[in-house]
Amino acid sequence: MKHYAVKVLITIGIIIGILLIPLVFYYVFPHFIPFIFAYLFALMLEPVNLWLMKMTKLKRSIAVNITYFLFLGTFSWLVYMIVTRISIEMVNLIQYIQKNIPNIQLWFFHIYRQTQDVIQMLPTEVSTQINQSFTQFINDLANMDLLSTIGTQTYNITTAIPNYFITLILFFVSLFLISLNLPYINRKFFSYFKKESKAKLEIILKDIRVATFGFLHAQVILSSITYIISLIGLVLLNVGYASAIALLIVVVDILPILGTGSVLMPWAIFSITKGNTLLGIGLIVLFIVITVVRRVIEPKILGERIGLDPLTTLISIWVGFKVLGILGVFLGPLLLILYKALVKAKVIRYRLKI
Repeated sequence: MKHYAVKVLITIGIIIGILLIPLVFYYVFPHFIPFIFAYLFALMLEPVNLWLMKMTKLKRSIAVNITYFLFLGTFSWLVYMIVTRISIEMVNLIQYIQKNIPNIQLWFFHIYRQTQDVIQMLPTEVSTQINQSFTQFINDLANMDLLSTIGTQTYNITTAIPNYFITLILFFVSLFLISLNLPYINRKFFSYFKKESKAKLEIILKDIRVATFGFLHAQVILSSITYIISLIGLVLLNVGYASAIALLIVVVDILPILGTGSVLMPWAIFSITKGNTLLGIGLIVLFIVITVVRRVIEPKILGERIGLDPLTTLISIWVGFKVLGILGVFLGPLLLILYKALVKAKVIRYRLKI
């Protein structure tokens, strides 16, 4: 009886532990993100350190300092460029949209009047709901104050800057210390495992490292290509605020399901109905070019970099986004990479036959 009670308690403990894992992961994991990213970036910078040590016979401490400050300088320059150039264009773009809200309202009224005959053919409940929704949308559009909203968001961001600044300092300090002691950290970590477990762990960590950097590299390549094509296309179409709009297209494209068409196609339709046919057709052509280029290179880049097919990657991004938000866009594929690494190392084994 006592033996049975112990088994029941152990089973209950295991169930509670399994249920608590997501909760602990959700609340505790975010606090370790600066250290995790510091370790990942230290791994990324390690080949540069080793190359410097091999080619110049420098001590590790000197090589790490050179690599670290080069990385810090590059990061600072990128932040400066984004803040000074793109943010200014973004504010000007928002001001332009704010001034043209009446024209946008007139355009929606025009489309609404053209579709009234079709709406009246629908059931009464449906047509009533559509009319009410449209009225509410127009009212919201009329009351929209983008500058005020941006001001509020800017204030919120400003008040949060101390936290972001502390996190950033923590990341850079951790990056330097981890880079300096990376060989010792790795040796110490592996010393806790048996020989067989160590071999499996080395396979897992190698696959995770290669696939993680491959995924991030692939996203950078795809986003850069999208940005360059968008920027060139918008400049050729003589569109103002091209840098800011191209960045907006890239940000929307990163989010699952949406894609570049969420920005370009409504804009193209709006331009054509307003009489600017050349711009509308140009935006449609730009959307087609971006889509075709991405469809051609995306499977090759994802396949080469992380060994995942585009559909599996899309599913992991979508599920991660729905569960964890923007962070899940990156964590979803990383968890899938971890799962594949565990299967490859035979830590997870399954046989399913139907």
